[in-house]
This record gives sequence, C-alpha cells and structure tokens, in this order.
Amino acid sequence: MAYKIFVDTNVYLDVLLQRGTDWQVAESIFNLAEQGKLKLFTSSSSLLNIMYIMGMYKIPAGKIAETAIDILTFTTLTDPDNTTFEIAISSKFKDKEDAVQYYTAINQDGIDYFVTSNLKDYKHALPQLIVLSPSTFVAQLHKNS
Repeated sequence: MAYKIFVDTNVYLDVLLQRGTDWQVAESIFNLAEQGKLKLFTSSSSLLNIMYIMGMYKIPAGKIAETAIDILTFTTLTDPDNTTFEIAISSKFKDKEDAVQYYTAINQDGIDYFVTSNLKDYKHALPQLIVLSPSTFVAQLHKNS
C-alpha cells in the first residue's frame, strides 16, 4: 500500500524553482507519486500560492498553468472545513497558514506523513501526524523498503 503524504507548499516550490539544497530529493517524492508508489495531497490554497509565487519569479502564465495541471496529475487537493480552520487559528502554531495546512492534513483520512522543508514552523505538530523533511522522509522510505 502506498503511503499517503501531505506535501507543504514549500516542497513544491523547492522543486519547481530548484531552490535549497534538497530540491532533488523532493523531486524524487514527486517521481514516486507519478509512478503510483506514493499518494500525495495538498490544499487548493497551496496550489494557488505555488502559482502566485511562480508568477512573482516571472514565469510565463502558460508555463504556470501547465505546471499546475501537471501537479494535479499526481496530487489530490483537499481543503479545510470551518472547524479545521478554527482549530488551526487557535493552535499554538506561530504561522497560521502553516497551521491550516497541518490541520487540513490531520483531517484528511489516512495521511501517514506531513512533508515540509520548513520544519521550524511545525514545532507544535501533534504525535498523530509526524512532520518530516523531504530528505528524512525519503531516507525512511528507503529504510522501510
């Protein structure tokens, strides 16, 4: 059975913009999802933020649309309901956007891991949903196979 992974916005951006030191590791997660070996989830607001930030990098609108459609071929979008949003806003998370992403993942049935390249903002994660960096997730995946 394939792991269900909720992927944070910054992981997509790391790959798309080839930023950071681990973007190629993050890319391997997407490759595994394209092969059906992982099931990826993110929120629609993440996809909107990805598109917006790509525009800030002066990426042409056609390329942004093509990228968004490609992401949708291996990622399922999910959204918070009112209760999830309220829980996130009242949580101890300093960055409330990160809180909304995290609690959206918790409320998505069967998510195994939350993957982000911004671990410092997830200090208040709950034991029921482990937060990992892309490199730690991939290392653990290889260890378990």
